[in-house]
Amino acid sequence: MPIKLLHEQLINKIAAGEVIERPASVVKELLDNSIDAGAEQIIINIAQGGTTLIEVEDKGHGIRAQELKLAFERHATSKISEEKDLFHIYTMGFRGEALPSIASVSQLEIFSHNADEDAGIYAVIHGGKFMDIREQAIPVGTRIIIRDLFYNVPARKKFLKSTVTEANAIHDLVCRYAVARPDISFVYSNERKTYFKTPGNGSLKDILVSLYGRQYIDGLVEVDYAGEDYSVRGLISTPAIKRLNRKNQFYFVNNRPVKSPMLYKAVDTAYRGLLISREYPIVALSIKVRADLVDVNVHPQKTEVRFADERQVFTLVESVLRKRLNNLDNNWISYVYKSDLILPATDDSILTGSNKSEEPMTSYSTLPRTEEFQPQPNSTESIELIGTADIEQQIKMLGQIMDSYILIEMDGELWIIDQHAAHERILYERYKDSQSRQEHIHSLVIPLALQFSTEQMEMISYNQAWFHEQGFELEAIGRNDILLRAAPFPALGNEFEVIIELLEILKNSGRPDIYREMIIRMACRKAIKFGDRLTMDEARSILMELVKLDDFKHCPHGRPTMVKLTSGELERMFKRTGA
Repeated sequence: MPIKLLHEQLINKIAAGEVIERPASVVKELLDNSIDAGAEQIIINIAQGGTTLIEVEDKGHGIRAQELKLAFERHATSKISEEKDLFHIYTMGFRGEALPSIASVSQLEIFSHNADEDAGIYAVIHGGKFMDIREQAIPVGTRIIIRDLFYNVPARKKFLKSTVTEANAIHDLVCRYAVARPDISFVYSNERKTYFKTPGNGSLKDILVSLYGRQYIDGLVEVDYAGEDYSVRGLISTPAIKRLNRKNQFYFVNNRPVKSPMLYKAVDTAYRGLLISREYPIVALSIKVRADLVDVNVHPQKTEVRFADERQVFTLVESVLRKRLNNLDNNWISYVYKSDLILPATDDSILTGSNKSEEPMTSYSTLPRTEEFQPQPNSTESIELIGTADIEQQIKMLGQIMDSYILIEMDGELWIIDQHAAHERILYERYKDSQSRQEHIHSLVIPLALQFSTEQMEMISYNQAWFHEQGFELEAIGRNDILLRAAPFPALGNEFEVIIELLEILKNSGRPDIYREMIIRMACRKAIKFGDRLTMDEARSILMELVKLDDFKHCPHGRPTMVKLTSGELERMFKRTGA
């Protein structure tokens, strides 16, 4: 086939495929431009998930009339001039691809007025072609209207998701930009309904309240570190506050919202031992880096960055957060239900009222770990305990390792019990069997006043009957306020957190029967954690109650509660046999 040059329109459409994946991509590029224009307020309005209408208006400095056509040429930009500028990026955009890419796959109108000029300019562009351009009396700033996105690229339009999903993506994106720039007021509307207006007063807490409600910031603490080349500032949650996923984690590098597995790992490491698997803290971290120490030119959509020294950034973020968590007062512990740490004595337990010994278990937490000490992968499949009637006489309590695992010896085998998973299974069975579902619904003596975002209020209203079926009596008493009069037993003490989690499930998964999930979550919250040191009697009580259950081998999430190492396996590990 002969080699030939592509025509400009096709080149723009190919570029649009890299930069513009969905309506949220358009909004992102326009927000970047508005921020770079020095806007103090940005107004966003969409319809039909952004497919039929995206409108972004700012109060920035505007585009000069003679430069408007040039702004829609590829690689036309005011933000860099030479190659070395790529290593000192201080703006959100810099490639000059956004406007021509958007214009090539939509029907676009632009109104812009530069503060230094007497009049503004108006233009209409369809599929990358200027249909009209003229002077017009308009306020200082820029307003761009995008209609019929991908009207001339039906193949790409076919791959868009539902209107609700696309609208949710835009909503989440604008929220992240609002948190990244608390100094700018963001106004977001969908189908002419205003979902939020942030104050733009520079307060991160005020921004989060305007986006998610006042309860959202309860349990958040400030982080503030400033060094020569790096600074880390923001809000993080105490270990008492956790979510089901990372959607409540916001990361910004030089005010740019980014996705960074390295930063995710740094935060997870900082919370290690304070949260269990599948629990995530709320995080809003702004990391400022000297411009030459970070590369923002590694992804067409500028959502990823590369640090010159990733190990240094990882260590810095992990240590700053860990130090802040270590300096917390202990008030948050009351949320973790420490009163449930000691199990009540049972008929088969050796605990007998006041004779309960508080002798701490032998702890092997300070022993060095060895790479050889690893149970065989299939060891969990052969869990077989002899009948529980005489189990007390069959086992020898050895102690606790790493304040997380109980060690016992039985029939010449070493058993390792995961204390959290074991206690979680016990509590789950206890909650599940205690009452019928209807009896689990508790009327609150004093109704709780809860505050939610406009989006969450809309979801609660739409799913009101479903929430009632789950045991929640919710009454709207204002635009963003709910009065909670009753809640199911598993949610007591964590009503707001549970409702937030249910809204997240509804947003992503439809309407499941989540009563079992609520019980699992409560058992997980109340179970003893990794790092909780136990007395010998507490550990024995857990073991005795665990083995009475029909399914004691796994926690409600399906993870094993115990594994064993046979004498033969130990001998092979220490190379005492020829096997």
